[in-house]
Amino acid sequence: MLEELTVKNFALIETLSLKFSDKLNIFTGETGAGKSITIEALGLLLGERANAEMVRTGTPKAVITGTFNLETAPKNSPLHALLKEQDISVDENLLILRREVDSAGKSKCYCNDQPVTVAFLSKIGDTLVDIHGQNEHQTLLKPQNQLNMADSYGDLQQQREKIALSNKQYQSLLEEISNLRLSQQERDQKIDIYKFQVKEIDAADLKPNSEEEIDRILPQLKNSEKLIKLLGDAYYMLEEEDSSVLTRLFKINQIIENVNSISDGAFGANAQLESITAQLKEVASSIEKYRDNLNMDPKELDKLLEKKDLILKLKRKYGATVEEVLAYREKTAAELSKLENSSESINELEKKINVLEKSLLKQCEALSVERKNVCLKLQKLVEKEIRDLGMEKAKFNIAVTKEIDANGRPKITNTGYDKIDYMFSPNVGEEVKPLKAIASGGEMSRTMLALKAVLGKASDVPIMVFDEIDAGVSGPMASVIGSKLEQLSKNRQVFCITHMAQIAGYADTHLKVEKTVKAGRTFTEVIPVDNQAARIEEIARMISGEKITDTARKHAKELLKNQR
Repeated sequence: MLEELTVKNFALIETLSLKFSDKLNIFTGETGAGKSITIEALGLLLGERANAEMVRTGTPKAVITGTFNLETAPKNSPLHALLKEQDISVDENLLILRREVDSAGKSKCYCNDQPVTVAFLSKIGDTLVDIHGQNEHQTLLKPQNQLNMADSYGDLQQQREKIALSNKQYQSLLEEISNLRLSQQERDQKIDIYKFQVKEIDAADLKPNSEEEIDRILPQLKNSEKLIKLLGDAYYMLEEEDSSVLTRLFKINQIIENVNSISDGAFGANAQLESITAQLKEVASSIEKYRDNLNMDPKELDKLLEKKDLILKLKRKYGATVEEVLAYREKTAAELSKLENSSESINELEKKINVLEKSLLKQCEALSVERKNVCLKLQKLVEKEIRDLGMEKAKFNIAVTKEIDANGRPKITNTGYDKIDYMFSPNVGEEVKPLKAIASGGEMSRTMLALKAVLGKASDVPIMVFDEIDAGVSGPMASVIGSKLEQLSKNRQVFCITHMAQIAGYADTHLKVEKTVKAGRTFTEVIPVDNQAARIEEIARMISGEKITDTARKHAKELLKNQR
């Protein structure tokens, strides 16, 4: 659950710190007070797109912080898996998310004080919060989203993933055979291109470490004359000149031997000197050998420079690295072989495609059967919820049909071959039609709530947010919606923005949003309505408007009594 939300310099909010109930939290306030700003701040915290206009004028940045209690989240939940991937530890079951947006619209994101990406916040948000905003009706109307909702409810994701993998292989084979079935002229053109590319790469005689080897040798070749002179000087000083190091060591050794002969070996350092002399002779030999192996041939230098230029050219054409160029060569050679032996390849591919197509169709058929059973169960539950929400004669069906392509064959996608349409009829005698073609605003709101009520029971998302779910409904129906929200809040934390007193009466935590002007600046404030008298006053305002009457206060008191 969301325990606390802190907002600083966001839109019209200067500073705000709110604590919430783990059940039903209701925001109310006059039109234009900014009731949705808090939900927008929560959306931003959970990965929604940021822009500079969100930052309060005259401030450097907006900061939103949310503290989530994960006590009820299973350790094997997708949320914990995400946190584990990022090596984020959770102490005392608290997850603290923070997002900062500066005046240029740039973001910084943190999870338990560890920097993360906006994309990661968005993934976390998907596991934590389901936000039904005022524009979500449009999402509900999209067939693909309707399909996803049904499959999520039926836990059909594993079957879909298997189909997606098979379909990827199937489409790859179809593309391969399509390339092989080119016209003779197109095939000949491709063969010529592939042959040229393979020959061009082969001519470079590349190895995975070719570029590194050239980079290692080039400095030696470019500076070979200088290196030979330096090494010659070193060798001369060690070995060849009259007063060379080794000559001097030889003389020192003779002196020590004389000392030892006179002192009966008391000094005894000649063994160490002999070891040093032997080591220096090895150094001199290594210098001589390295010097003699240095190549001063300018042709060899030109050859290496030409090869380096050739490698750069090949990288521009075939890959960012030598390894990628070689991988491209292997792939192209394989394609060339297939084209040159296309008849045999086509026969083999046709066999593979037929086998995979039959398997894929069986998988799609099995998924379709499961999906129809799920949709039948789902439509009954949603229809019951819709009728509880005052549309007693309404019908809700889910049509599952097989999509057909231009050739009259099942159109297979990564989700199978089914198409789903949510069908709706609000009145007796009217046939069911696609939801988007018939539902009014109020009917759409109630249908969405019915879907959320059913789908929410199968969802692991612990927080649900409804932004003006009561649009277009009457007072009595608002009471029914409030009751549904209260039922939802028994199993998860619910937030709701409303202008209906009947819904506000069900709040476990009631928050009033006000807009004020101080010293020429506009502020949005959120005030907890935390005692009975204050709740009566706010609900009375919602009933009667700006001027609160004693009658409105009486109705507010009765409403709170009846709904609790």
